[in-house]
Amino acid sequence: MKKITFLLILLLSSFAFAQNPIITGYIDSTCPGADGRTLEIYVEGSVDFAGWNIVRQSNGGGFTTNIDISALGTVNDDFVYITNDETILLQEFGITANVLVNGSINSNGNDGFQISNPDNVVIDRFGEDGIDGSNTAWDHLDSYTYRLNGATPNAGNFNPANWLFGGVGILDGEGLCNGGDGFDTVVPFGTFSPTGSGNASIVTSADVAGLFYFEGNFDTINAEGSFTVQGLNLTEDLSVSSPANFELSLTSQGTFSNSLTLTQTSGEVPATEIFVRLQTGLSAGFYDGDITAVADGLTENVNVSGEVLSVTPLLDVQTGDILGLNYDLGEGPSEEESFGVEGLFLIDDINISVSENFEVSLSTGTGFTTSVDILQTGGNASATVYVRLASGLTEGPYSGSLEVSSANATSETIALSGNVLGELTSDMVITGVFDGPLTGGTPKVIELFVIRDISDLSVFGVGSANNGGGSDGQEFTFPNVAASVGDYIYIASEQPNFNAFFGFDPDYTSNVANNNGDDAVELFQNGEVIDTFGDIDTDGTDEAWEYTDGWTYRLNNSGPDGATFVLNNWEFSGPGENEDDTSQGAATNPWPIGTFTTTLGLNNFDSTSIKIYPNPVSNGMLTVESSTTADLEVQLFNMLGQRVLTSKALGSINVSDLNTGVYLVRVIQGASFITKKIVIN
Repeated sequence: MKKITFLLILLLSSFAFAQNPIITGYIDSTCPGADGRTLEIYVEGSVDFAGWNIVRQSNGGGFTTNIDISALGTVNDDFVYITNDETILLQEFGITANVLVNGSINSNGNDGFQISNPDNVVIDRFGEDGIDGSNTAWDHLDSYTYRLNGATPNAGNFNPANWLFGGVGILDGEGLCNGGDGFDTVVPFGTFSPTGSGNASIVTSADVAGLFYFEGNFDTINAEGSFTVQGLNLTEDLSVSSPANFELSLTSQGTFSNSLTLTQTSGEVPATEIFVRLQTGLSAGFYDGDITAVADGLTENVNVSGEVLSVTPLLDVQTGDILGLNYDLGEGPSEEESFGVEGLFLIDDINISVSENFEVSLSTGTGFTTSVDILQTGGNASATVYVRLASGLTEGPYSGSLEVSSANATSETIALSGNVLGELTSDMVITGVFDGPLTGGTPKVIELFVIRDISDLSVFGVGSANNGGGSDGQEFTFPNVAASVGDYIYIASEQPNFNAFFGFDPDYTSNVANNNGDDAVELFQNGEVIDTFGDIDTDGTDEAWEYTDGWTYRLNNSGPDGATFVLNNWEFSGPGENEDDTSQGAATNPWPIGTFTTTLGLNNFDSTSIKIYPNPVSNGMLTVESSTTADLEVQLFNMLGQRVLTSKALGSINVSDLNTGVYLVRVIQGASFITKKIVIN
């Protein structure tokens, strides 16, 4: 009787064990939003899942998140799937039966699962309790894991040796959801066999494309790609062979050959990354073929393609246009600007040339000339290039270009510009600002006065400082035209109301004049402030210099004041003084437009006190003598109006560096000057 009882218990125990489900796989989906993360369970026999739970562990925090799977009902000898997105599961695997949707299944590749029965007994487990799976043997981030055939439920005693792992990141870019091959080409869902004798299968990842190198210049990085292969339920080792013009290796940039053998253990070849590359020494052209993975009469193909590109010389000039190569008159050359130049697949050296008035070198501070060569070796060349504005130039702006060229390569041209800046002068001054009463607060006007003849107005400009916000720099630049001593220049915000109010047109219209009565104005020469109205860092509202709906005007024989506002050099109408006026002529307190006078520009010292000789100059030396003891300055201008020499020393002045021709000599004493014409032979 005891023997019968023991046999009955053994049979019942075996029967009960056969009814337990087993966790067989999980995919950490790489679809957008991680949609399609899915746990697979296999049921051998029959199980009613009422009261059963999947319990998830997150980041090693213990198995705490319960997922009730009672809705699966009774399942007989089949797979069941718990997923966060049944649409993705259908799209990627074609699975529709025994599917339960639950967002809590949304596990990362470092999390674990266990399945427990209605009595909360752990039947099977994937993952170590209290352990974050990152960088462990069971890490499956952006990958999958699958149970080896013949495995049985482990009652909570997890052993990674009973699992197959795809390798971290193997699903990156895969999946129909990502425009790749379906996950079912990589993840072996539905293949687990409890008897250990499932069907043999070979699983490979996506095709390899885009390999390349340039003919005669083998590139170990770009010529190489990789794919994965794995085998399940095999009785033979897995043989992998490359097509013609390609070769294989188990290590990146390692030893390559035409074939590899992957040894199966207990019927399994774990997911293995295999590197494939184009062979060296190929001619220019496109190459493709199929890599074959063969075992147990099965063959899986991975297409591989690449291109050997024909060689075309290439130039890489690592800069845009180069501006601001400036220096003060007589103090050249300018500061250098540097940039890199590289060449690939060259058949000749790289030549770099600059246009007139600029210089180039391959060394900082020395070796500057109009053309340099970068020598190529083996088709490659690189160097740092230095460029500058040449010394000895006359005052004014300069523009040109730098060209980089080599035989059969596309040339590159870089624009260059610079300026030889003359000394700051007192040749122009701000004399008035007007905030008009017509529609829109117009006309708004800035008046300027020319103290001395100006051959090129373009070295001057105007800027506004609004609401005490500080300088905005030069916002308006005059054109390259001349102006004469005594000229008044008017810049208005617009023309119609200026003419309607004052009866004539402004010289220029610009937003720089669109100022309210609390804004300041700056006058620039060669980018530096030479005169200022108002405090640029203060809103003029309720200040002594406010001119809202009114005007301000400079007192005679004052200014220019540089970057410092001198309040006592100005008179003011007071705010609102002109708000009801319709014209200058009808105003009760009109703006004293065009009335500023100064003696600064008068040529009022005796020309007989100055002697300039010889004329013509034939020995390279010009003599300037004065009978006065006052400080004098001598300036020479060519016939284009460009200043070419400045000297504060009298006596003999060396002019041997100047070209032959006609020049104007200006001798300045304080605020007065005389001008004479000379010839240099």
